[in-house]
Amino acid sequence: IVRVPSNLVAKIPDNVSDDEAVFTVVGSIGLQGIRLCDPTFGENIVVYGLGLVGLITVQLLKANGVNVIGIDVDKNKCKLARSFGIYTINPKNEKIEDIIMNKTSNIGVDGVIITAASNSDMIISKSAQISRKRGKIILVGVVGLNINREEFYEKELIFQVSCSYGPGRYDKKYEEEGIDYPLSYVRWTEKRNFETILNTIRSKKIELTPLIT
Repeated sequence: IVRVPSNLVAKIPDNVSDDEAVFTVVGSIGLQGIRLCDPTFGENIVVYGLGLVGLITVQLLKANGVNVIGIDVDKNKCKLARSFGIYTINPKNEKIEDIIMNKTSNIGVDGVIITAASNSDMIISKSAQISRKRGKIILVGVVGLNINREEFYEKELIFQVSCSYGPGRYDKKYEEEGIDYPLSYVRWTEKRNFETILNTIRSKKIELTPLIT
C-alpha cells in the first residue's frame, strides 16, 4: 500500500509521461519562486544558477512573456538554456553588470531569482548590483547571506526567501490532515502548484526531455 495525503497528490494528465511527471515537485520549487517575484509581462528577470530548478524556472518565465537572462559558470548549462531561447551570461569570462545594464537601458533588472547553490556571498551581492531601484531578489537556492547593507539600502531592494514548493509546506494540518486553504484566500498552494506544472507540461510550454541525463 502506498499511502499519500490528499493534499500532496496531483493527477497526471493522460498525455504527460511518467518521465516528465517526475519533474512536478522540482518544477513547483521554481514556480513558487516566480510567484513570490511576481513578474509582469515584459519585465527583465535574471535567474542566477542554471541547474535543474533554474533551467525549469527560465522556461516558466519565458512562457509568461518575461525577458529572461540566465547566469551560470557552467558553459554546458548556459548552452542548454540557450537552446530554450534564453540569453545567458557566464561570469567566468563576461562582466555581468555591464551586460545587464546594456540590455536594460541602464535601469537594471526588475527581479532576480537565485536558484544557485554556493557558500559565497558574491551571488547575493551581484544580484543587488544588477537590480533596479526597488527590485526584488528571491532566494530559492542556498547561497551565502552576508548582505552588504549599503547595496540594499540605496535601492530599497526587496529580499525574500522562498519556502520549497508553496503554501502548505511544513504545515501538518495541510500536508498530513488534508485541511486545504480556501482558494479565494490562498490561490496557490503546493498542490495547486503541482497541478499547474503538470498542466504546463501537458500544454508543451516547457521542455523536460533535454534535462534527463
